Amino acid sequence: MDTTKMLLCTYVSQVLVVRIFGGIRLEHVLRKICDRWDNLCIGSFSLSYVLDGSDCKLDNEESFDNMLYLYPTTDRMHAKVEEIKSCSGRTVGSISSGGTLGSISSRVEVGSSSGAVTVIEREEPLEEFCRHAETRFLTAGWANLIHEVGQVFTGGVRDFRRSLQRYAIENGFMYDLVKNDKYRVTAKCSISSCGWCVHAILDRSSKQFWIKKLVNEHGCGSTYRTNKHKRVTSSLVASEVTSMVLKKNNTSPTDLLDLFLDKYGLDLSYHHAWLGVEKARGEIFGDYESSFDKLRWYVEAAKIANPGSLLKLEVDPVSKEFSRLFVSFNACITGFNHCRPFLCLDGTHLKGRFKGCLLAATGKDADQVDFMTNRIDVITLTLVFLSSTFPLPAHTMPPPLIVAAFFVLDHFPGRFRQGYRNRLVKLFNAIAYAPSVSAYMICEAEFYEHGGDKAKTFIASVPKQHWTNAYFQGHRYGEMSSSAIESFNNWILAARLMPIMNLVEELRSKIMIQMSCRREEASRWVSQICPDMDAKLAKRIDKGRSWRVYKSKTGLYEVKSVPAVLVNLEERTCSCGAWQYNGFLCAHAATVLVKTCGAEGSLASYIDPFYHVEAYRLTYQDNIHPVLAMDIPDFTEGSTRVIKAPKNRRQAGRPCVKRIRSRGEEQSSARPMKCARCHKLSHHNRRTCKEATDD
Repeated sequence: MDTTKMLLCTYVSQVLVVRIFGGIRLEHVLRKICDRWDNLCIGSFSLSYVLDGSDCKLDNEESFDNMLYLYPTTDRMHAKVEEIKSCSGRTVGSISSGGTLGSISSRVEVGSSSGAVTVIEREEPLEEFCRHAETRFLTAGWANLIHEVGQVFTGGVRDFRRSLQRYAIENGFMYDLVKNDKYRVTAKCSISSCGWCVHAILDRSSKQFWIKKLVNEHGCGSTYRTNKHKRVTSSLVASEVTSMVLKKNNTSPTDLLDLFLDKYGLDLSYHHAWLGVEKARGEIFGDYESSFDKLRWYVEAAKIANPGSLLKLEVDPVSKEFSRLFVSFNACITGFNHCRPFLCLDGTHLKGRFKGCLLAATGKDADQVDFMTNRIDVITLTLVFLSSTFPLPAHTMPPPLIVAAFFVLDHFPGRFRQGYRNRLVKLFNAIAYAPSVSAYMICEAEFYEHGGDKAKTFIASVPKQHWTNAYFQGHRYGEMSSSAIESFNNWILAARLMPIMNLVEELRSKIMIQMSCRREEASRWVSQICPDMDAKLAKRIDKGRSWRVYKSKTGLYEVKSVPAVLVNLEERTCSCGAWQYNGFLCAHAATVLVKTCGAEGSLASYIDPFYHVEAYRLTYQDNIHPVLAMDIPDFTEGSTRVIKAPKNRRQAGRPCVKRIRSRGEEQSSARPMKCARCHKLSHHNRRTCKEATDD
């Protein structure tokens, strides 16, 4: 510093004056204090000053700098020295910028006031250059689980065994069980020359399990806690991660490997991690086999809790094995009657012990949100189905992208350039989305030009009324993909690992919560049209602000956009095709209504009721009630089971967890190639290379 300051350090009734100038640091002040008073050493006293009536400690260089910053114009500063522990000798140490008064940097010998030599242990000086934060593992509390004679274990012999296991892991030794039954447990250190032992018994009168004898000193030398220990079993892993698996059902063994190393300081084998997850799931959800028999109770309980619901359980009459289960709650049945008459059908594979397949039907509510339903035959509407199943019945349509993928893969394999294949898929999608027959013919001609005779043969083999806008007889409300059902499959990803009864209950709970949240959300809406659709309408109105509208006759208008279109309000059609296909006003129709009617309030009457807030509220007006499991009978006895688990022969090899991609799906990554310019393995070539080189 440019200005010299005086720091007055008061200890008891004596004062030490330390000059603060230039680059003087806190370490210099501490040395002066230790030199002045022989009974003080670094770490045995605290140094503080008063700021606004409160004591501020000077325990590192940062706090010292803060004090100097707070008093830039003061030439005298007062500090108080207080002894916090005794010190037999003087210590000349050093502290780092982030260290405290106790951070001593070496091992030195100093003379005390009595003339004796005192050895003070300090950290290695080199550690100042590579400091690590202190890590407190979750196993720290295990070190004192076994500590004295008379210690009582409220959980009985199992509680004692768990405590002994964890105690040995944390203290780094192995033990052998000399006696081990439900009345007594005797354990000795595995080193025969060591005298450590513990003996615990069950008090028959009080029913308490307690330590009767304990020799808690090891004669086998120092014990060190290591990352690996034979007592780290899958059962211990399961008991530690039960709460984690309950919150995240799709917990993987790899997650546990990282968790135990970071938080427990233990190395797990993959087998122990995998088995630990399986045991934790079994502890939470029960046995996979008995879960099939529990369906007998669940079906009846769900019907009682939710009257009007349809649950049908089918069992093989000969083998008594589970066959299939159909579930549709009454709230979903009544709610779908207020959704658009459009269903996405698809299935997803289950990942539990007995595998299986879950088939689901998903619709769209008034706000373009997925609505879950499984009941089809009670719906009193004409439905349109979107499915990737072939052959296709009437009013059923496959996603055009899937149809295009089949065509490209079958007729234009990998030897064709990817860009050419993508171009064919794009042209095929243009045919599917064409809103009129004339537009369809134009797109079809361009597709034939690029695809040749193979394209013509393929188009002729697929009925046009199933996959094109121009020839489709029903209303799809703008849906051309199976994203709704894919969203549902991702939504239930964790539940697919559960036993079957828990799977059904988890889906019921998720749908119940979803319907409740959407019901509360809709109660706050004030517009006639649902918010997302209302926002789309506002954008379309804004888009047509510069268009001119000319009236031909009552209800018939020409919109001078580019290109110009014809809007018929009485028939609710637009020559662009979007209004009649989606059931929602296109930009041309919205512009006509705003500019001719003069008020936006009349727009709602020209929009299908499936997009209205009232329809949304009616969709979620009914509740799904919980199915209480308090009265569930005992299904643990295998001999009394009525419904057996299906036979599921395990496939050879390691079980597959990742989904096998369907034909036509874009692969996650192509095979890398070596660039001739930068010589790196990448996904570019010499022509498209953008890497910096020395050339």
